Amino acid sequence: MKLTTIFNEEIDTPCAGCIVTNNSKFKDGRIYQSKLWDLSQDFEIAYPGMVVLSPLRHVSNYMDLTTDELQELSTLLSHCKKAILKIFDCPKVAYMFYEKPDGHIHFVIIPLHNLVKIKSKYAVLEELMEKATELKTDTTNMQKVTEAIKQFRNYFQNI
Repeated sequence: MKLTTIFNEEIDTPCAGCIVTNNSKFKDGRIYQSKLWDLSQDFEIAYPGMVVLSPLRHVSNYMDLTTDELQELSTLLSHCKKAILKIFDCPKVAYMFYEKPDGHIHFVIIPLHNLVKIKSKYAVLEELMEKATELKTDTTNMQKVTEAIKQFRNYFQNI
């Protein structure tokens, strides 16, 4: 599978999650890496603050997460929400969980600020996917993405 990230990094891999969590790939989008999880800007959609939490090991089923992974996930989700509320001053966030056969599970956290008109909480990802090319090619938006990554990194340095 060939992918191009929002920072024009080309990735050729059978599992995008494994490559993103690998320290040698997607360096521009990495925010924080704990003992068990990777936190990065979404590599497909250049929406400021849209972050992805992925386990460092390849896990395709939520039920295969260890107790330690689940505990750390809970803590990181809480910190992600606090960081988003601080950085964007937005009232709400959307959480999405992906589990694909033979894929890499991941949790997506999306700040619901005013860059796109959110038609409904169920249409958030669809709306963002429709705007993916536009968001990636908009210089001002990409500056906001880069600034959000820096602010997230600063937040996570202090946890």
